[in-house]
Amino acid sequence: MQKKLKDARAEIEAVLKKHDIAGFVSLHAPGFGEVFYTMWPSYSVLVGDYPSIRIKSKAVDYGGDVVRQREDQANTASMAHHLGVSLSQFGMQFLDLSTALSQALGAEHVDQGFEPEPSKMNPGVH
Repeated sequence: MQKKLKDARAEIEAVLKKHDIAGFVSLHAPGFGEVFYTMWPSYSVLVGDYPSIRIKSKAVDYGGDVVRQREDQANTASMAHHLGVSLSQFGMQFLDLSTALSQALGAEHVDQGFEPEPSKMNPGVH
């Protein structure tokens, strides 16, 4: 089951890269989960990953093209805002659903921890 999720992740990451877009994905199969994100499409001014994420947006990085630099900055801020707001809203809905299902079905959950695996798409982490 874990291989199934890893394979699905690789395919989804390839689609994100092909279309040059950011995304947050949470996958589940019985007994396993896979969560990953990418915030590094070509327009992103972000470099690295938490806890050492930083902004790289100097005039020299853009050959003095201030318009493109400002567009990338605005698009990066928009990306972070969209991901943050949508994850917060859907996160609360799924927590409510989880609580209701756990109570109705008498489900017990064991926290097995989380082992992050960086996106292969993050140019600042490799």
